[in-house]
Amino acid sequence: MSPLDILAGRLPGGTVSTDAETLRDRAVDSWPLALLRRVRGDELPAPAAVVFPASTGEVATVLAWASETATAVIPRGGGSGVCGGAQADSGSVVLDLSRMDRIGPVDLVSQTVDVQAGVRGDQLEEALAGPGLTAGHYPQSIGISTVGGWIAASSAGQASTGFGAIEDVLLGLTAVLPHGEILRCRPVPRSAAGPDLRRLLIGSEGTLAVVTEATLACRARPAAWQWLAFGFPGFEALAGALREARRAETGAAVIRGYDETDAQLGFGALGHPGGCVGLLGFPVGPPGLEARQQAAAEVMRRGAAAELGARYGEHWWAHRNDAVHTYAQIMGPERAFGSGVIVDTMEVAGLWSAVPRLYDGIRGALAAHAQAVGCHLSHLYPSGSSLYFTFLVSGADDHDAEVRYRAAWAEAARSCAAAGGTITHHHGVGRLKAGFLTGELGATGAGVLAGIKAALDPAGILNPAGLLNQAELLDQRSPRS
Repeated sequence: MSPLDILAGRLPGGTVSTDAETLRDRAVDSWPLALLRRVRGDELPAPAAVVFPASTGEVATVLAWASETATAVIPRGGGSGVCGGAQADSGSVVLDLSRMDRIGPVDLVSQTVDVQAGVRGDQLEEALAGPGLTAGHYPQSIGISTVGGWIAASSAGQASTGFGAIEDVLLGLTAVLPHGEILRCRPVPRSAAGPDLRRLLIGSEGTLAVVTEATLACRARPAAWQWLAFGFPGFEALAGALREARRAETGAAVIRGYDETDAQLGFGALGHPGGCVGLLGFPVGPPGLEARQQAAAEVMRRGAAAELGARYGEHWWAHRNDAVHTYAQIMGPERAFGSGVIVDTMEVAGLWSAVPRLYDGIRGALAAHAQAVGCHLSHLYPSGSSLYFTFLVSGADDHDAEVRYRAAWAEAARSCAAAGGTITHHHGVGRLKAGFLTGELGATGAGVLAGIKAALDPAGILNPAGLLNQAELLDQRSPRS
């Protein structure tokens, strides 16, 4: 009996699939290079099987078997990651959590909800709408990403400025360790009982454990949104105004700023006259909305060139997730822009004092290899902000485009490090950025992460090519690190 037959015998019928189309579909996530290689016909590593567990117990069964047989396991949520964090290796098993989609119960007194890790964001919001709640976590990929993926990649939603990122929403979790042991972190608002194991797994990208269940904090669902929008003559004035608007604590849950290129892409349909755009969104419901909007408008007017009206916010809200479909058209089989074209995003973050350097340096580095570069600020803090670059690389053919793409990333990552930024704010690391991780963490930080990985997964079965298994990271595990 083969190892896969043994695994199938331990699980309900239909849980283990070796169907060729299923293997192909689950072999990669949405990393541009993976999609490019598949579309141009490259032979990609194929898993030996895809397993569809329906419970934490079944995940534990799979990982216990994997430890017995030394089989690599690649956890997978919705496959929406764009950094290559869920790429199959030859002979591996992809652990697809999409059947773990149970929602509930909802605790109306505590305003919390229990969910399995395979629940998609749109499913969650639909379920919470009945009792008038929301998780407040709205990534652009909300319709194709899962709660488990949010935790694994350290996700931030479009209203994170007001509602927080995934670490602010996550109260408790259940995860399965590499040998099949089940770890349960009870849902509480805060605990000082040692280092927070929930935080250890946030951003671990399936390399330390498989998150199977979570308890999320909810809030009252906004009855509607009201918007302020202002035009600015340049990026520096835009960033300064948004910084002060964030610090004014006016209750704006959405604060976004677009440079001239991104503003034209996002608002050209409105007849945007040019220049940068600052956008603030206020949930309707909390008291004092009019006074808070007025206070925010006063801050924004100080550096603004013009008031643009609520229609900018309404347009953004209606089309805020369109880029997901556009990306699939460009990088998928349709090849909407033709061959030799790669479109990608780079989301970094830094302190406010570093934001101008990050913007100029990274934009210049990408522009040296890309045909178009735009940027927006979308996750703002009192001390700093994320910068989200979108860029398009065009080459003579797909192979030339890949060379240009890698050069763009390498130069932009160096520029980010030189300006004191972090190479990722909410997309994670994956195979795309793993080579830059040790440079950001330093030898000591890399050694700490490698030590944690070795302690939890000594056989290296979980996502063995993931962020904690790269040679650049493991090489730092020396007595002096």
